[in-house]
Amino acid sequence: MKIYVKRIIIISTLIIVSSLFDILDDTIIRIFNFQDEGTFEITVDFIGPIIEVSLMFWALLSGKKAVCQIKNEEEQYKRLVQLSPEAILIHKKGKIIYINETGANLFGLSSANDLINRNLEEFVHHDSKDIIKKLKENSNQFPNREFNEQIKFRRADGAMIYLEFKSTKIEFKGQSVRELIARDITIQKHELDNVKRLAFEDELTGLPNRRAIMDKLSQLMKTSKKEQTKIGVMFIDLDGFKQVNDSLGHDCGDILLKQVSKLFQKCVAEKGIVARLGGDEFLVIFDQISDQDCIMVAEKMIESLNSPIIIFGKRAQVTPSIGIALYPQHGLEATELIKNADMAMYQAKQRGKNNYQIYETLNKRNNII
Repeated sequence: MKIYVKRIIIISTLIIVSSLFDILDDTIIRIFNFQDEGTFEITVDFIGPIIEVSLMFWALLSGKKAVCQIKNEEEQYKRLVQLSPEAILIHKKGKIIYINETGANLFGLSSANDLINRNLEEFVHHDSKDIIKKLKENSNQFPNREFNEQIKFRRADGAMIYLEFKSTKIEFKGQSVRELIARDITIQKHELDNVKRLAFEDELTGLPNRRAIMDKLSQLMKTSKKEQTKIGVMFIDLDGFKQVNDSLGHDCGDILLKQVSKLFQKCVAEKGIVARLGGDEFLVIFDQISDQDCIMVAEKMIESLNSPIIIFGKRAQVTPSIGIALYPQHGLEATELIKNADMAMYQAKQRGKNNYQIYETLNKRNNII
């Protein structure tokens, strides 16, 4: 394209020079003191128009070639856009004015024409409305900047997907618009969410794991310190679980752990959070709870496992040994509180299992001895 622009400049300059020769021929004769004025004038009058016509023809030809090249480049760009594996759309203030076939498929439609003149925002999930609002503000404030975002998106067929897109300012048919290049990242999003979930969730029971419950307990202790409230921690070990595993097999043991998890959650309800530390060990934390409330929940847990659980037609019997520690009187750090609840749990086992013990009672008893 640049070469044609240069040609037009050169041609225009030559035409101007030729015209000046025709207009200023008398002046040129006087300046250069030509002897044969008639010959010079005839030469300028005869050759000048020929040169001008030739130059104009060359200009038209170059312009035609430039236009053809532009059209060819546009057609090539359109073909590339249409064949692109990524969705490409062009919009002006949210109104779609062009979209390729890949984009139409991404929107859940078979034809790109069905999307022309529709507003992008009608497909944005309400969870992502604030992201789009912020993007519009930034685009208006910094129109030449490129933006990258991820949003939740509702297709025309109602399916929910996640989109990652790049927004860039371009010129399209003589107007300033924005081009979006988008791709579906739903699978990657779900995989990432699963990785995050597994980092804080017990894979077998779906309960929070050790890492998650430790983080939560640390947060609660900070809040409790400010508000001067009490936190309760229960450390639970299942009596007889090893025998169930050995006699009925690990598959039955896994089912038993799932059933026990549901029973514990039902007993705790909204009062606290049940977590699995691993094996047959569970941890429960309570926020803003009294000693008596902890005891009531412990008694419910013991009662919930009074009857055996039937698995594949076989009876599986386990009982809970429960240790209770309270913040702040039994520990000022999360690890200390859990350790003391664990110690109380072992005291419960020593006292015949299937019961609960409070760490404070254990301390008093040791002091008396």
